[in-house]
Amino acid sequence: MIGFFGGSFDPIHYGHLKNAAQLKAELGLSKLFLMPCSEPVHKGQLNFSINQRMDMLCLAVEEFDMLSIDTREVKKNRDAYTINSLKHIQSDYQNDSICLIMGMDSFNTLGGWKEYQDFYQYCHLVVIARPNTLTHQEKYGFKLTSVVGDLAKQKTGFVFFVNNQMLDISSSTIRGKIRNHKNLSGLLPESIIDYINTL
Repeated sequence: MIGFFGGSFDPIHYGHLKNAAQLKAELGLSKLFLMPCSEPVHKGQLNFSINQRMDMLCLAVEEFDMLSIDTREVKKNRDAYTINSLKHIQSDYQNDSICLIMGMDSFNTLGGWKEYQDFYQYCHLVVIARPNTLTHQEKYGFKLTSVVGDLAKQKTGFVFFVNNQMLDISSSTIRGKIRNHKNLSGLLPESIIDYINTL
């Protein structure tokens, strides 16, 4: 099984990195790719440019070397819709189960994504729930499972909610600290903090 963890990573932080590393082990993924988007369709203006976000991702995977970076959406630039990425990923990894990893916020808005009703044909969904977040009842065509083994047995079509306690850090909180020149220690790798301080 191979995982793809998409996001704007504006900036990448320990909430992304430690959760991704934990998920890679928990799900038994052979690879887990961080898949940055160029310009997110469902969000406003980003704080960091794509080049800056890529620089920080490269620094991040130096510390978290069990993770990799997939640049297909960055290279597409505009209109890098998830459905198109999933089709290309399935073509690239025809013999593997594909897990698309997302947070509960993204899952709850999935009904607004392009061709969301077809996602189940191309991947499993792995959803990271923040503490005290209610599970959305809509499953968008996916079958609910709580058994990791199901994700390996079938290539696509399951939604799996991560039950283990995950690190809860938000990029918006970090951006607020950056704006107010507050201490970022413990929230991001020191190499990324040093990088941000040079900007």
